[in-house]
Amino acid sequence: MTDPALPSAPPERPRFESPPLGFGDQQELQQVEQKNNKVLWGIFGLLLVLTLGVVFLLPSLVQPVAPPVPVVLAPTEATAAAEPAPFEAAQRLRIRQQAQEVLDPLLDLQGQLEKQQVQAWAADAFAAALATAKQGDEAYGAQRYEQALAAYQQGLQALQVIAGQSGTVLAEKLAAGQAALAAGDSTTATAAFEIALLLDPGNGEAMDGLGKSRVLDQVLALLSAGQQLEEAGSLEEARSKFEEAQRLDGGNAVAAQALARIATARANANFAAVMSRGFTALQAGDPDGASQAFEQAAALRPGSAEVSAALQQAKDQKTLSAITVHLAAAAAAEAAESWAAALAEWKAALVIDPNLVSAQEGERRAQSRNNLDDFLVATLANPLRLGDPAVHAQTVQVVQDARNLLVPGPRLQQQLEQVDNLLTRAQVPIRVTLLSDGQTQVTLQGVGALGLISAHSLDLLPGTYVAIGVRQGFRDVRQEFTVGLDGQPVQLTVACTESI
Repeated sequence: MTDPALPSAPPERPRFESPPLGFGDQQELQQVEQKNNKVLWGIFGLLLVLTLGVVFLLPSLVQPVAPPVPVVLAPTEATAAAEPAPFEAAQRLRIRQQAQEVLDPLLDLQGQLEKQQVQAWAADAFAAALATAKQGDEAYGAQRYEQALAAYQQGLQALQVIAGQSGTVLAEKLAAGQAALAAGDSTTATAAFEIALLLDPGNGEAMDGLGKSRVLDQVLALLSAGQQLEEAGSLEEARSKFEEAQRLDGGNAVAAQALARIATARANANFAAVMSRGFTALQAGDPDGASQAFEQAAALRPGSAEVSAALQQAKDQKTLSAITVHLAAAAAAEAAESWAAALAEWKAALVIDPNLVSAQEGERRAQSRNNLDDFLVATLANPLRLGDPAVHAQTVQVVQDARNLLVPGPRLQQQLEQVDNLLTRAQVPIRVTLLSDGQTQVTLQGVGALGLISAHSLDLLPGTYVAIGVRQGFRDVRQEFTVGLDGQPVQLTVACTESI
């Protein structure tokens, strides 16, 4: 029992344990605590006013009474056991505060991971971390602050581990997205790249991959259509499909390879068509047209040995064609006994190919025949030259050589016969009668002086002669006359009649 004579012990201050504080209610609790603080400050002010009233006003209103006998109550063992010691209470308060301090970063990290859609890439680990944190809530609510602190720390560490794995998960998602793109799985690729962007919003590979995955189905359809058209030989239509796929997905390797393949096929087709046109021209004997086609092929495929060989072939044919033309022209000229023309054609062929034996032989033959032709033509044009013994003898020799060494054609044969006839007639004298006045001295050059004659006849071989008349006191006369090969006699008057 307590002793009534002892003064009573001051009443025990009520203890206010913190209500259970879960990490999910942290923000709401902070708001409630701010409101409670305002209420407590109001209550404190009211108690202060009442206290002042009791101290200063109440003694004047109440009659003094005998002081009560103080009763001192000794604490029982049960009471002492229920109330923690001050040091223990301070430790509990400190641990509770530590638990609250751990809870703040835990909540922040939870929110950050949820923004990164952690449930999509670490759902089990995230759920386990939250379960551990909720165990801390239960311990906190039961005022087991050490257990709550340990649970919160364990939950925070678990979330930190998950956050530290984001780089690895990012790489895995990027790889999975690329693999899905390669496999043509747009759904999987889109999901992977979306998670990668949640983990790293500025990641270029993820943004590029997401863009590709969103058009992947359309691109695959275009690629499939393009490949079918290409296999069917519709290269232009196929190229259009591949270009559209490349427009949607600029980095698509299949489209790029297909376009390169089609470009190569078109280039090969163009090259083959041009080369074919060139060879057709060669077969048609058109080396100029062939060369033009092969030059176009060289522009399409520079340095091609095939083109070089074709160009050489065209050049050879052009050379051969030109030589053939000259050879044919030379042969035709020889057949027509147009030896000057034949000589010109042989010379033209030798300009193209100086080593052409047939042209060398033709040139010598044509030169000889052309010289003969020139001689015979000159003789026929001026047959009176045959009256000159030297010229006559030379002509006889030339005609004899021509008959012995050559097989004369119609022209040469005719020329030889004409010259033979002239040679014969050139040796037949013609009666020439010179008339004068008997007072003029007449001299016939190449024959001699005839003296003062009235008429004088003599036989002269065909040719050109000069008769000179001289008389004292008169102007000399000089008369040139021709004794023709036609056999007609010639009559000429030579007399000086002009006095001086």
